[in-house]
Parts: sequence; C-alpha cells; structure tokens
Amino acid sequence: MGNLYVGLLHFPMLNRCGEIVATATTSLDVHDIARTARTYGVARYFVITPLPSQRQIGQRICGFWTEGERAMEKSNRGEALEIVAVAADLEETLVWIGEAEGASPLLVATSARQEGERHIAYADLKRKIRDEERPVYILFGTGWGMVTELIDTCDRILPPVMPESDFNHLSVRAAAAIILDRVAGESE
Repeated sequence: MGNLYVGLLHFPMLNRCGEIVATATTSLDVHDIARTARTYGVARYFVITPLPSQRQIGQRICGFWTEGERAMEKSNRGEALEIVAVAADLEETLVWIGEAEGASPLLVATSARQEGERHIAYADLKRKIRDEERPVYILFGTGWGMVTELIDTCDRILPPVMPESDFNHLSVRAAAAIILDRVAGESE
C-alpha cells in the first residue's frame, strides 16, 4: 500500500463562525494520526500549516520520538512518527509526492458536510488504492472543515462518515482512523 498518502491541513479552514482561519497544530492530531497512518500502510503523513510557529510545534512533536533519548527506546511511537513530514502548504506536498511516485496523486477530500458532485464511494477508493499504481492522497481538515474552494480543487470527495447522525462532529483523529480503515483495512 505504498501509494497512499494522508494530509492534515490547517489552512484554509473554517471556524465555527464560517470565517477562514489557520488552526493550531496539536500533539494529539500529529501523534494519533501518525499511529493510524503507520498501521494502515500510509507512505507519508503530511502535517500542513503556513504558520512557522505551528510547523515548529509539529517538528518538535515528531523529534521528541524520533531523535535523541526517546529514539533509543524500543517504541513503536517513534516508528509511527518517522512517516510524518511537516509542510508549509499543499503544493509543497504535491511536489513531494510527484517526485517520490513519478506521478501526480489522485487528490481526495474528506468532509463532514455533503460537498460537491465528485463523490467516490469508500469501496471504489479502496479498489483504486489496491489495483492502480497512481498514488492516492487523502486530505483531512481541521477546525470546522476545509473551505469549499479547497474541496473543489480535489479530484474526488469521500462521503461523510455518518451523514445521517444528528451529531456529525467527529474529531479529525477519529475520522482519519475510520476512513483509513474503510479504504485500507483488511475487510472488504
């Protein structure tokens, strides 16, 4: 499954008032999504933020487990965090994937809202990942989700995890785990 990539975007995101903001990098998101991504064979997990201070936080979180004293311990945490790369913007990550894979990725958005018309079913994306060589890059948003303009730049959009729920507000860590299990898990 070396052709699967995940990105956690912190800009441009919406806040609860519908304003465009840059969200904060959290240790839980960096750490927990890295563990999930490593479990499901993701080649690289990008933490993407335009704010230098927030990129520094992401690098410090990763460095804690991959450098120095903690790296000497026998810990799966360091192994998971080794697949994390911190980037300033989406374009930087697309260039990285293109160079690593020799092809541009299928860019797939996630959203808790029903967005756009380019939906792809989880089972169809799972088949693409398994059967096709083109890399797949799944984007997750923070805050109250990605701005519509960003979603519109993606090739496909996965459906919300629980669209009929009267409470559709999962943490991005939980959503990433559920979605990765659906598209890269063992069950068919």
